[in-house]
Amino acid sequence: MTRELTDHELVLVTEGSLAIECDGVEYTVNEGEYLIMSPCKVQRGTKQGYCSFYWVHFAANEMTVDAGTDFGSNPANDKVVPDDRAVPDDRENDDILTLDRHRNCAQKERMIILLKELQDADKRYRDRILNNYLTGALVSELTLQGKADHGNKSTLSKEQLNSDIKTYISWHISEALSITGLAAYFEYNEKYLTTFFKKMNGVPLKQYILKEKTEYAKSILTESNTTVSEVAYSIGFSDVHNFSNAFKKITGVAPGVYRKQFDKHSVFDK
Repeated sequence: MTRELTDHELVLVTEGSLAIECDGVEYTVNEGEYLIMSPCKVQRGTKQGYCSFYWVHFAANEMTVDAGTDFGSNPANDKVVPDDRAVPDDRENDDILTLDRHRNCAQKERMIILLKELQDADKRYRDRILNNYLTGALVSELTLQGKADHGNKSTLSKEQLNSDIKTYISWHISEALSITGLAAYFEYNEKYLTTFFKKMNGVPLKQYILKEKTEYAKSILTESNTTVSEVAYSIGFSDVHNFSNAFKKITGVAPGVYRKQFDKHSVFDK
């Protein structure tokens, strides 16, 4: 397929490899890498292959290519600068976001979470202001990842990994979360991940997951007429008895009792 690209496009490849060309410049975007394409006359695929990716089209009134780079000869080193002037790489300016056009995404799971949030928000509300805000968050995340990657090639900071784990749990709260699954997703040993999480938060990872699921279940129980069984299934439990036991372990009461107590408190407050 060949087309004219009339706005900017961000592509994040999550599996496989994407071969694409923009105005004669060819890119191969591999798993875990992103590419930002500026408006061009000819955008086309260069070869067949399998890949899975997220993409976002966006407009940027003041986005320019850094004049200090040669787009034609070395596209991988281009900088995309959302500003009306070129900015040298060694100049500090908090008001300017400088992005590598094509590079590895150091923390792709964070990008995927933000992309899913944007996707969900667009389906729900189709609101321009919200979409702009979330797209801005994507660009900011890439900028900060790039700074961290340039300045420190080591593993994620402890605070970052801890935040990523909590964010993942929050976004997958309706699934059957397990320590094994989390360890596989973040590519860490199970024992290391559980020890790390308890050291950072003071509570075991399994207990934290149950607490978060319980808080989510509370909101459903108190804001709807959904049955206890349906609540259990909606937060990843396959057995209502296991859910009730876990809920009681955290709150001290069974789900049905909690709902009745809440109703009584609501009437009293009114």
